[in-house]
Amino acid sequence: MYRRYILPLLLLLALSLGLRWLSLVLTGSLGQALLIILRAVLLFSFGISLNIAKRRRYESWLKKVIVSFVFIFFLVWDLGYVMIPELKTIFDWLGLNGYIVYLIYIYCGYVFFD
Repeated sequence: MYRRYILPLLLLLALSLGLRWLSLVLTGSLGQALLIILRAVLLFSFGISLNIAKRRRYESWLKKVIVSFVFIFFLVWDLGYVMIPELKTIFDWLGLNGYIVYLIYIYCGYVFFD
């Protein structure tokens, strides 16, 4: 029960407090970029913690490569280094911005070890 329910909640609480503390310490454009990277990595690790007690179903390396590319793409998109106007229009139309991108980070972490 601890690994399945309590560990992800404790991890989420610790991550949110850590990000809150780091947002006070890190300032400027470099600090903001570091916060975005840390937020993505921490949400990915939260997704991994959701899947820690389960047995892996598939041993596919291709799935891990695809999930890694999706994670890196959304991280670079969130940092603002990739701006494709047509893709931005599609993402806005689909509603892929803000917290939905954070949920995609969590889902990538969950699927990575599934």
